[in-house]
Amino acid sequence: MIFFIRLAPVLALCLSLAVGAAWAQTAPFDFAAVEAEAQKLASQPYRDVPSVTGDMKKLGYDQYRALRSKPETALWRDTGLFRVEFFPAGFIYEKPVSIGIVENGSVTPVVIGSGQFDFSDTGLKQPPKELALAGFKVTFPLNRPDKFDEVISFLGASYFRSIGREMTYGSSARGLAIDTATERPEEFPTFRAFWLVKPAPAATELTVWAVLDSPGAAGAFAFVIRPGARTVVETRALLFIRHDVSLLGIAPLTSMYFVGKASPPRDDYRPEIHDADGLAVLTGRGERLWRPLANPSSLAISSFTDTNPRGFGLMQRERSFTQYQDSGTRLETRPSLWVEPIGDWGDGEVRLIEIPTPSETNDNIAAFWVSRWPAKQGGRLEYRYRLSTLSDDAGHPPLAQVVAMRTAAVPYNNKTRRVVVEFAGSELGSLQPEQPVEAQVSLSSGKLIRSYVEALPWQKSWRLFIDFEPDGKKPVDMRATLALRGAVLTETFVNVHRP
Repeated sequence: MIFFIRLAPVLALCLSLAVGAAWAQTAPFDFAAVEAEAQKLASQPYRDVPSVTGDMKKLGYDQYRALRSKPETALWRDTGLFRVEFFPAGFIYEKPVSIGIVENGSVTPVVIGSGQFDFSDTGLKQPPKELALAGFKVTFPLNRPDKFDEVISFLGASYFRSIGREMTYGSSARGLAIDTATERPEEFPTFRAFWLVKPAPAATELTVWAVLDSPGAAGAFAFVIRPGARTVVETRALLFIRHDVSLLGIAPLTSMYFVGKASPPRDDYRPEIHDADGLAVLTGRGERLWRPLANPSSLAISSFTDTNPRGFGLMQRERSFTQYQDSGTRLETRPSLWVEPIGDWGDGEVRLIEIPTPSETNDNIAAFWVSRWPAKQGGRLEYRYRLSTLSDDAGHPPLAQVVAMRTAAVPYNNKTRRVVVEFAGSELGSLQPEQPVEAQVSLSSGKLIRSYVEALPWQKSWRLFIDFEPDGKKPVDMRATLALRGAVLTETFVNVHRP
């Protein structure tokens, strides 16, 4: 099983090739030229990019992380609200990428030298004579007007991370996922070239264009980055299919879930360890789903079929330091990532992948959209969406939310399991315990023994108890909401109990 290795809550970008035609300009350079480059790549056999060699490739994790860009060498340091610092190719980020600066329709290639970096803590006797680019990070006066904070970075394959105000890096986004958790070997598409469009001095958004390549597909991406309390990355993806693809994952997100409220006891002083604790889905019909994440004993794949979804994301709802007790990683400050489609995406499913992991150093969670219609050779697909980094839930939904799920055996009955779901927020918090709040519970298999609710007025929350008897053969998919006199008060809790 392939994990998404978590090597730094610090960076985030890409790998790749030299797109030579991009620099040989015959007309003003724009996104149409990026699209043409991606289409040209898809029409040709896939070619991998040679890795860098020498001391940079030999760097270990700690050595590469100790390599610092000198702030005084940042791009656009003396103008505007955005600055850019670059990452050299090395360590596992061994594939060089091309980066260009677009100004008034002209492109200037970025070239880096060892003088831009502090090598003092890397263990190298002397800086390398030549360096290649691996990625970049963007800084912006996010938290204070006199300090430039990192807001987004791209490093490794098609991965990128973004944060909003008072957040720290956690879950990641990717440009594209191909054959993730299928019988076929997974492809990891890579960004091979980037173009940074120089912003006006007072601009509060930055445009980045990119070319992505993979054996199965090539693509042209446009990112419009708007830093803020909720940093938003408006994304346009044009995909050209090189050969038939069995699974094409759109707007993929990755995260880490090791242990949480529903996990078995462990020998650790930290009660919970995760960058996200649930998958949220806002369906095309307007139903809000909440699926708690798990660190399963074997690979688990869940699908949520829909038509024209309104949003989905990997969310970090638990925001109390008390639940993490980790002053180093500050997991309570990790962002939720929320994908909001622009336009209709048609029929398909939100797919959730949960991979068993023995360590918190692995990203073992993935979520993405899969169209009902297969990606065929020669096809051209376009998707637009907003990716938001949140410290709260998306859109402040008017329904009460799941704030905890716990599981247990039912006393004196070893065949029956109990799931306890706690809801809070919205109208639910103002209801007195005497109100006739009732549960609406359905199971796909097994037998529902009983369900009941109880108010926790000192918490301004309500708990739902679900006692059920699985048949021991089939997974038990459950759905549950709370209602008052027929009016639904909560989002829909969804979960699966596996034999």
